[in-house]
Amino acid sequence: MKQFLEFVPENQDMDLERIQRLQNKMQNRKANICSERALFYTESFRKTEGEDYILRKAKAFAHTLKNMTIYIEEDSLIFGNQASGNFAAPIFPEYSFDWVINELDEFDKRSGDVFYIREQVKDDLRSIKDYWIGNTHADEVKRTTPERIVTSEKQGVLHRGGISNSGDGHIVPNHELIFEKGFRGLINETKDKLKDCKESKSKLFYESAIITLEGALAFIKRYGKLAQEMASKNENPKRRQELLHISKMCETLLEKRVQSFYEGCQVCYLVHMLQMIESNGHSFCYGRFDQYMYPLYKNDIEKGIITKEKALEITTHMFLMNSSNNKIRSYGHTKFSQGYPLYSNLMIGGKKPNGEDGTNELSYLCIEAMNLTSMAEPNFSMRYNQDTPDDLLRLAAKLIRTGCGMPSMFNDDVAVKGLEDLGIPREDALDYCAIGCVETGVPGKYGHRATGMTYVNWGKLVELVLNNGVDPDSGIQMISINGKEGREIEYKNYEELWNAWEKILKYYSDLAVECDAICDRSLIKYDVSPFASCFIDNCMELGRTIKDGGCKYDVISQSNIGPSVVGNSFAAVKKLVFEDKVVSYKELMEAVNANWQGEEAQKILRLARKVPKFGNDEDYVDEIVKDVFDSYLTLLPSYRTERTGQGPEVSCYTMSTSNITSYVPNGLDVGATPDGRVARTPLNEGCSPTQGTDRNGPTAVINSVSKLPNAKVAAGQLLNMRFSPGTLQGDENLEKFIGFLKASRIKGIYHNQFNIVDTETLLDAKKHPENYTDLIVRVAGYCAQFVSLMPEAQDAIIARTQNGW
Repeated sequence: MKQFLEFVPENQDMDLERIQRLQNKMQNRKANICSERALFYTESFRKTEGEDYILRKAKAFAHTLKNMTIYIEEDSLIFGNQASGNFAAPIFPEYSFDWVINELDEFDKRSGDVFYIREQVKDDLRSIKDYWIGNTHADEVKRTTPERIVTSEKQGVLHRGGISNSGDGHIVPNHELIFEKGFRGLINETKDKLKDCKESKSKLFYESAIITLEGALAFIKRYGKLAQEMASKNENPKRRQELLHISKMCETLLEKRVQSFYEGCQVCYLVHMLQMIESNGHSFCYGRFDQYMYPLYKNDIEKGIITKEKALEITTHMFLMNSSNNKIRSYGHTKFSQGYPLYSNLMIGGKKPNGEDGTNELSYLCIEAMNLTSMAEPNFSMRYNQDTPDDLLRLAAKLIRTGCGMPSMFNDDVAVKGLEDLGIPREDALDYCAIGCVETGVPGKYGHRATGMTYVNWGKLVELVLNNGVDPDSGIQMISINGKEGREIEYKNYEELWNAWEKILKYYSDLAVECDAICDRSLIKYDVSPFASCFIDNCMELGRTIKDGGCKYDVISQSNIGPSVVGNSFAAVKKLVFEDKVVSYKELMEAVNANWQGEEAQKILRLARKVPKFGNDEDYVDEIVKDVFDSYLTLLPSYRTERTGQGPEVSCYTMSTSNITSYVPNGLDVGATPDGRVARTPLNEGCSPTQGTDRNGPTAVINSVSKLPNAKVAAGQLLNMRFSPGTLQGDENLEKFIGFLKASRIKGIYHNQFNIVDTETLLDAKKHPENYTDLIVRVAGYCAQFVSLMPEAQDAIIARTQNGW
């Protein structure tokens, strides 16, 4: 039985054995594929040919909710299912379908993120193939993508990933609005707007919003009937009463304002899950759970409606139910996003919009609930600042010490400044939350894709700089540094090398922004989300969906992979070739091109590895990595989103280093680099040091990262660190770790997250996965079961430096 970190139940309001059973089920479930959504959407779309696409999507959503299989987990206090079974992934044919058909017989043969699929499901999906092939978002993107972007993908520089074949996600609804008005109140308001609306596009949005909200209300009532039927057959008096309570709740749930803490938890989960039925984007997040749920909790506690213990139990059940949902991606995209992630971030702590610290009793209960959950979802995060109580920080440290990889820690001062500098008012900036991995935004006001647009392989850009714009793998040259064809180039000094970097970086960043726009224009149609748009300011006022400019703040970013590798590589060239002159540029390149093989190459490799590396608090290289960040940040003011001037009050590009597991497959596309990195090995993750190159301890790492323009990376700066379990054992070591967290805040570290696991355990888990189904690791800005990852991703985690004091 899982032990509490600190909280000790005082009565019998918590059934810990039931929590354990539910947790065991979620931990041991098998990923599979469900065809229901695909069939129902196809059925509806066939009936609505000729109608506007937004109406067709809304009707298909409502049709699916009316007919899909529903169930209530035997042990759960929270209901709601995304597909026909636990951990089943629906198929979303309107986004992309070619890869589904092509990979049907391969889903259960993957090396990671394996999905089991019944033959009947395969037949179901093949039966609708002809309707969708050629008529999806992915097809539209393919039709409108120019050859220059396709060529850059062949080079291994750009990767479109999810934005070219799935929905956006990356939003947090306005929970206070939902709690106050319910779906019925929103329907009534929308009907009033529809009466006075004269613009055809807005009319279609309002009509579609009403259809989706009515469909969701009918969906809830289906659970009410199911709970009633289950209660009539259940012989356990306690469970029978719980089911009858659920049935009664469903009669009025979201027909009016939320009435209780229990209802609030249920509504949070339902809205989250319904968004994932409407769109196959990911990172549908909960935002600041302890803040918007606290009034309901406080009211119920004061009136004796609920006990602290019961609130903890309900919260834990809600957390656990997140692990019943799933998403399947094409195998090519899965390599960039491993471990069945949904990135459903839930955040606690931090300052309130008035500047006061918002810590409350729920902040503590959520940490305890996450400890009892011990799963990868929700992606649990915590804000902290100089006013965060020490006992909350200590409780968070205790949870981190368990090795679950959570919470990840966000620095209020840095994150708030970053958002304010984008033009977001301080009151809203103070209310920020994580949206997905480490990307940050304002709940209920931000649009899609705070990060995760086009992926840009900066490791490959280093290769292009060193080879006059030629990709050594494909031989493709899209741009020349010296105006000549071919790889031959020799830099006379570091300034020439740096100028080449800036030229290459701008060329491919421009292409990436063009790529973003192409995908965005298609998503305006295919990812139209009238249901999700109901809960984002200012969609209702403007009569527009999120993607069409309805949101208040439209801030997006790309994923740029490998800044530490770039900085380390340029430091090596600068020192060995231009300063110490121990090798010529040609000799260095010969060693790199040989992947450090051969006697002379090995000598140069030893020299390269002695050059300072980022993460060791050495200004020589840290300043170069900072220059790499600045070179990209300088480009951003010239870029525009598809919604600039089209509705949002703020619409712009910013930077993020949230690049999930993409540093692994991107590394596979990159040969050896001058920093001593071997060909095809991972790049660095986020702003973290390259694996194994930080050797001066954890304080040196944060000293290096503190020199970066962290506040300007306003969509999230990811730092991942690994500590040995012994480092946090005992009260004295725990206090050292708390001191480390405080030092990180003072030094301006945007974000930090931790794996507390030793190398021996990881190696054994890779060898004997059947014994480690409970091993949760921090993969990137999210957690996953270690045994679900591809071997390459497992090796990248093992290669991270194991820190100690």
